[in-house]
Amino acid sequence: MDMSKAKIRERFKNHPVFTEFHRGVNFGFMAKRGYYTRQDVLEQPKAMAKAGVNFCTYNVNVCQENYHSRRVFQDYIFSSGDQELADMAKSLNDNGIRPMLKPCLTPLDGAWMGYVSMPETCQIAGVSHDYTGEWFASYTDAICHYAEFAEKNNIAALMVGAEDYGVEQWDDHWRKLIEKVRSIYSGPLTYEFTFQSLKTRRMDWINDLDFISYSYYPPAQDLPFGTPYSEAPVLTLDDMVNFLSSRRAKIESIVERFDGMPIAFTEIGVRSAHGCTANPCDFMQETYYDGEEQANYMEAVFKTFTGIPQWMGLYWWKWDETQIRPHYHTDPRGDKGFTIQGKPAEKVLLKYFGK
Repeated sequence: MDMSKAKIRERFKNHPVFTEFHRGVNFGFMAKRGYYTRQDVLEQPKAMAKAGVNFCTYNVNVCQENYHSRRVFQDYIFSSGDQELADMAKSLNDNGIRPMLKPCLTPLDGAWMGYVSMPETCQIAGVSHDYTGEWFASYTDAICHYAEFAEKNNIAALMVGAEDYGVEQWDDHWRKLIEKVRSIYSGPLTYEFTFQSLKTRRMDWINDLDFISYSYYPPAQDLPFGTPYSEAPVLTLDDMVNFLSSRRAKIESIVERFDGMPIAFTEIGVRSAHGCTANPCDFMQETYYDGEEQANYMEAVFKTFTGIPQWMGLYWWKWDETQIRPHYHTDPRGDKGFTIQGKPAEKVLLKYFGK
């Protein structure tokens, strides 16, 4: 990142979040309580360090009963305990990896966090109810809890939310939340938005944060609607670079919109499965194993976005898999998930992260 061209708050000019290129991975998505206590999990930062990783987002599930309920809480099944989160932070730091804590909104009805939303009005005349205010009050309490945790446990940066599309329009609520969190946590703050966010939201409150996080899964090919991934053409690295080339201007326009604020791709990845580069965030469609397509996509991303002055780097989605996905294991040639260990993409990661 070119520090002279990026908008960085004075107090963070020498902070490693802004002085170091982010060679990151995502870890612990949807991890249940007790996951970070396992010895094999606590040893993963050693493997990350060998791959050149220097930053890691690690997840904690912040739960609510369903997509429209108004109380946020720690769940004894789905929410990691504070002590195990602290032990994980220590393991990351001890291995030279800077942790970014990612509280991840998790409705227990299985809905995507982006569907969380509240009614804006009441139908009955004379009846009013502040659904949104109640939700933000509870959510703010949750984020403030993790802000206090982050301050005590050497957390390099804190996300105040991720992909919460349905509540992103509430500018005043987010600004108040950020102000309260800043009174507790002294490190950099960010929020992870999706491609939908900036199309339909002003999101001026992003300016109150310290850098932009983008959950970004740009396609590297265009398949006709309804075409099975298994029938997609075989693409070369050059094919993907050429397809992605127009996306560089999109990122530059986002940076310009927020007056030069630095941007990190805090989620970017694709499955090691053929045709998935047509929709890299897809985790469901059945197809066959294709480790080379995943590797070429990763390299094409580096070739496309390296050199943007405000680009902080990326966090590959993802280092580990905590959920049971039977369709990832139907091809004896390899695991078809997003992980890269033991696959061709691991060598690409070493090539770029090892620099």
